[in-house]
Amino acid sequence: MEMQTEKAVEDITQIAKHYVTVDTKEKVEELIEVIQGADVIAYDTETTSLNMRTGKIIGFSVSTRAGNGYYLPSLVWNTKEEKLDRLTIGGVDTFDISKKVLQLLIGKKLICHNGSFDMRYTTNFFGVDLLSSLWVDTALLVHTVQEEGAGMGVFGLKALAISVQEEIGLDVSKAANEEQLVLKESIKRNGGGTSRTNFEMFKADLDILSKYAAADTDLTYRLCFHFLKVLEAEGLSDFFFKEEVMPIYREVTIPMEIAGVSLDMELLTATHLRIKKDLAENKDIVLKSLLATSEAKQWVLDTALREYPVNNKGTWAQTLVARYSLPLPRSEKSGKYSLTAKNIEELEDSVQKQFLLTGDKTLIDEVESARISMSLWKEKNDGDYINIQSKSHVGEIVFKYMGIKAMSQTKKGQDQFDMGMLEFLSKDYPWAENLRVYNKLLKIKSTYIDRFLDKAENGVYYAYFKQHGTVSGRYSSDLQQLPKPKEEGEDAPIIVEYINLVRAFLIAGKGRKFIDADYESLEPHVLASITEDQNLRDIFNNGWDFYSTIAIKTEKLEDDKRNYPNGVSPDKKSPVFLKKLNVLARNTAKAYALGIPYGMGAFALGKSLNIPQKEAKKLVDGYLNGFPQLQEWMENSREQVKAHGYIKTKVGRIRHLPKAKKIYDKFGEKILDWKFRKNLEGQYGKAQVMQVYRDYKNSLNNCLNVQLQGYSASIVNRAALQINRKATKMGIDAVVIAQIHDQIVVSIEEGRAEEFAPIVSHIMETTTELPGVTLKAPPEIADNMQEGH
Repeated sequence: MEMQTEKAVEDITQIAKHYVTVDTKEKVEELIEVIQGADVIAYDTETTSLNMRTGKIIGFSVSTRAGNGYYLPSLVWNTKEEKLDRLTIGGVDTFDISKKVLQLLIGKKLICHNGSFDMRYTTNFFGVDLLSSLWVDTALLVHTVQEEGAGMGVFGLKALAISVQEEIGLDVSKAANEEQLVLKESIKRNGGGTSRTNFEMFKADLDILSKYAAADTDLTYRLCFHFLKVLEAEGLSDFFFKEEVMPIYREVTIPMEIAGVSLDMELLTATHLRIKKDLAENKDIVLKSLLATSEAKQWVLDTALREYPVNNKGTWAQTLVARYSLPLPRSEKSGKYSLTAKNIEELEDSVQKQFLLTGDKTLIDEVESARISMSLWKEKNDGDYINIQSKSHVGEIVFKYMGIKAMSQTKKGQDQFDMGMLEFLSKDYPWAENLRVYNKLLKIKSTYIDRFLDKAENGVYYAYFKQHGTVSGRYSSDLQQLPKPKEEGEDAPIIVEYINLVRAFLIAGKGRKFIDADYESLEPHVLASITEDQNLRDIFNNGWDFYSTIAIKTEKLEDDKRNYPNGVSPDKKSPVFLKKLNVLARNTAKAYALGIPYGMGAFALGKSLNIPQKEAKKLVDGYLNGFPQLQEWMENSREQVKAHGYIKTKVGRIRHLPKAKKIYDKFGEKILDWKFRKNLEGQYGKAQVMQVYRDYKNSLNNCLNVQLQGYSASIVNRAALQINRKATKMGIDAVVIAQIHDQIVVSIEEGRAEEFAPIVSHIMETTTELPGVTLKAPPEIADNMQEGH
């Protein structure tokens, strides 16, 4: 294995390409010989769709060294008959040849880019399971050593290859553009689509598609070995191969994407019908209550007359003719009335006739004019006088007609009507509260109910879980959007009802249960452990309330005898528990309890709490004085990133922040002084100086939050890995099917749930031990995610 790897590294800069379309018996034999002689192989599939459960694999490519690539087609587009045809080589179907060749990949070290896609497709289409052979996913490899990919979180194969094209010995930018042009021309020539939403690659000519596919595996191979050198240089090989990234990808991430989550389709369908009815009723209430105001009525009238002014031509005149049933001839094609002077002259004398001839607006009664203009305006807005979803419509009524001052402006300096403004208005205006509720109902419907219904496949929702979706290593997933349950009184009753119903859509299914375990205050626990602050550790070791303790320490409430003559305590069982005495102080602490450790300063905190910056600074200083080891940890972390340009989590994940070191080396801490920055503007320009300042501040803050978020992510990920391994070892039909923030959901056979639940909890609490504190992850056994956490 080591010799193969070393040779691959040496070959990485070779530019000679040997791309082969495997379409003869001799080439099949050559492909088999190449595979058998290789240990490490890049693998990629070409498919008819992005849905690996319903699509087809038209072929796959492999590369066993830099510069070579083989493409074996299983289906080819028949242009004349407009269908995919099976192929034969030497009288043998290439589908069967493919299965036999793919079997040879088992036990090899496979490299893929987005391996979850290729592994699942291969299993579903060919019935060959290559998952255990997946060695490296290049997107995850790059994310481990260069967490922002090719920039701005881009991890596409071509973009990554272009970013290191000199190092891998290819002019990828030029080649990729040429390949795309040739490929698209071929697809179009064969009647296929080339849009972003309908890219029918399978309709390309075989020779062109083959070259394109082989080039991709060649790129994947070269990328892998380039970044493996970086991985080794940064001391991350064990983290990637043994401890976290690839084991979790193979044993947790891909199995979660394979399993999906069952849906209660009956409940979903019924809820869909009910929320549509509630939306219609709520919309009617909003419109009626808004139109009951004189300001809204005037806006409708003014807008209708502006958009559809009185006119003896066009739509307005057509409506007038129809309204009075004037006997004018109509076009058979368009159905419009013929408004020629000759036709109008033949009409009986009337006010309408004279108006159509002369265009004299004084001939039409003002009320009648308004009725016609308003009817046209209403028709344009799908039957409503006001589009309550239009911020422009409602904003004009509020700001220009009601004379209410805006709370904020857009970048262009215009009054901004947003959710904050609506919530402000909802305190005094019933229509605004109804509109707020309507907007939330609409979001619940589109974000959850419609999405689940539209994407359900045989009653199962297949979520995605991206390990490289965040710089911290936390999953990016569409299930992360699930709303937190609300208690009665936290919002309008109808909103609370629907929000709390969403998780009930996700069910364990017949004969199964969920074990649902959520870490209690994971990031605060991590904060207490890694800062080694005893005051923070005491919170969890004594079972105190986190936010109450933060508030008491920050604001020195224990010394405030005037407001707390009997003292104040963070102990939930104490008669002087802060939450009982001063809910506001505790809730205020939520705004900065993690914000300040993440680097929030007085300016940002002041904006968040809407208090003067001086008061906010007192809170920041009080917090850091109350937890001295926290302050020391923050200072040490910032010194490290300024000196080295990176920071590590406790388990070794690296966050690269090179701008911190670069800026510090050039300007030092003076870049934080506004007077110093002002002097720099003459040399560099105001915009550039401000950007440097922001980059520096962001880097100093990111070096703090990534240690908390990155370590927390590793704790959850590693626990999920051990849960799956334990289930396999015990012979239990159980698998982690979802990770949602700090929550792990296990699907398990019903009869073993009680037995396995405490084991899940134990694994979560002990897989990663935090010095100074004890993790807690109580499990719930449930039929759906609503019953869990």
